Amino acid sequence: MLEQRIKTGLALTQKHLALCDENFRKAEVSPRNAFVEKAIEYYAGYLNAEQNSRYFESAFASKAQQKVEQIGKSLGTGQFKIAVELALISHILAAQAKITDADFRCLRDK
Repeated sequence: MLEQRIKTGLALTQKHLALCDENFRKAEVSPRNAFVEKAIEYYAGYLNAEQNSRYFESAFASKAQQKVEQIGKSLGTGQFKIAVELALISHILAAQAKITDADFRCLRDK
């Protein structure tokens, strides 16, 4: 549901009005009012982010650390699975070659 708009007398230069007309379709809004509202929200967010830069820096660092840990865990799990498969293949190969367990351990320790 749309919020009710309050009519105000907003004065713009010809240059800013032209910028608005050139870009409001890129912002995926149809009337100029919606474009101006989006621009105000964007700029207010920019100002708030600038004032709270420490918060955003720590939030970004925390999120980046989580992603790195997640990737590390995923890689570790993948490496474990590959090691298990490699062990299975080596046992199959040893069985096919009729290598005894003692010989297999001896070859493995080299």
